[in-house]
Amino acid sequence: MEATATTGIGAAGAFEPSLWDDYFVTYTPPPSLRSEEWMRQRADKLKKEVLLMFDDHSSAMSAANTLTLVDALERLGIDHLFQQQIDAAMCRVHSKETEFTAGSSMELHMSALRFRLLRQHGFFVPTDVFDKYITDGTGSFSTMGLTGDDTRALLSLYNAAHMAVPGEDILDNVISFTRSRLIAIKGHVASPLSDQISRALDIPLPRYLRPLETMHYITEYDKEEAYDATVLELARLNYSITRSLHLKEIRTFC
Repeated sequence: MEATATTGIGAAGAFEPSLWDDYFVTYTPPPSLRSEEWMRQRADKLKKEVLLMFDDHSSAMSAANTLTLVDALERLGIDHLFQQQIDAAMCRVHSKETEFTAGSSMELHMSALRFRLLRQHGFFVPTDVFDKYITDGTGSFSTMGLTGDDTRALLSLYNAAHMAVPGEDILDNVISFTRSRLIAIKGHVASPLSDQISRALDIPLPRYLRPLETMHYITEYDKEEAYDATVLELARLNYSITRSLHLKEIRTFC
């Protein structure tokens, strides 16, 4: 028996018109004040400046600043430009015990950030780093005096806990505790932290699509306490250059 015609194919055997029409075939980038060549040259200069930051971090800069820089580069989508330096930095952070003593909130935030980044880079970090926040033998998690001002620490801990492997019950308890706290307070904190909480509650940061996080974080990074203008400018240039390349490739494929 002859099969019926496939949906979308007309009598003449032609496929339906593309949803995009000829948009990408005829696409031309909008006029810009800066040429792509200028953007690439500027990006190369900024990359050298960021490389100098890693030289500083390898000697005098603290582990907290190193972790903050690595986290920013990864969320801004430019970590591939510094992969060798990041790998070396994470090895240094892993090789020595780090105590963060800037107060309960900062200590928790940095401990969670260290845990997440090291595991993301393939280093196994035991969960006993969180033992000090356990109230008793039942494994219940304690607020340890945390207040509403410690939202970032809670968010960092929530994201870190999603690097759990099977059998790590303590991290399951951490997820349950921090998620309920974040749901309760997300409507009472300002943007962009509130937006970051909403994204994490939907999909935790370690599982979130990297290009989407880059798109969001580029607009949020300048509001961070550890914001660096050089890093942000490089991220914006890299985003523009990559977007232009992708549009050119799509036009060629079409």
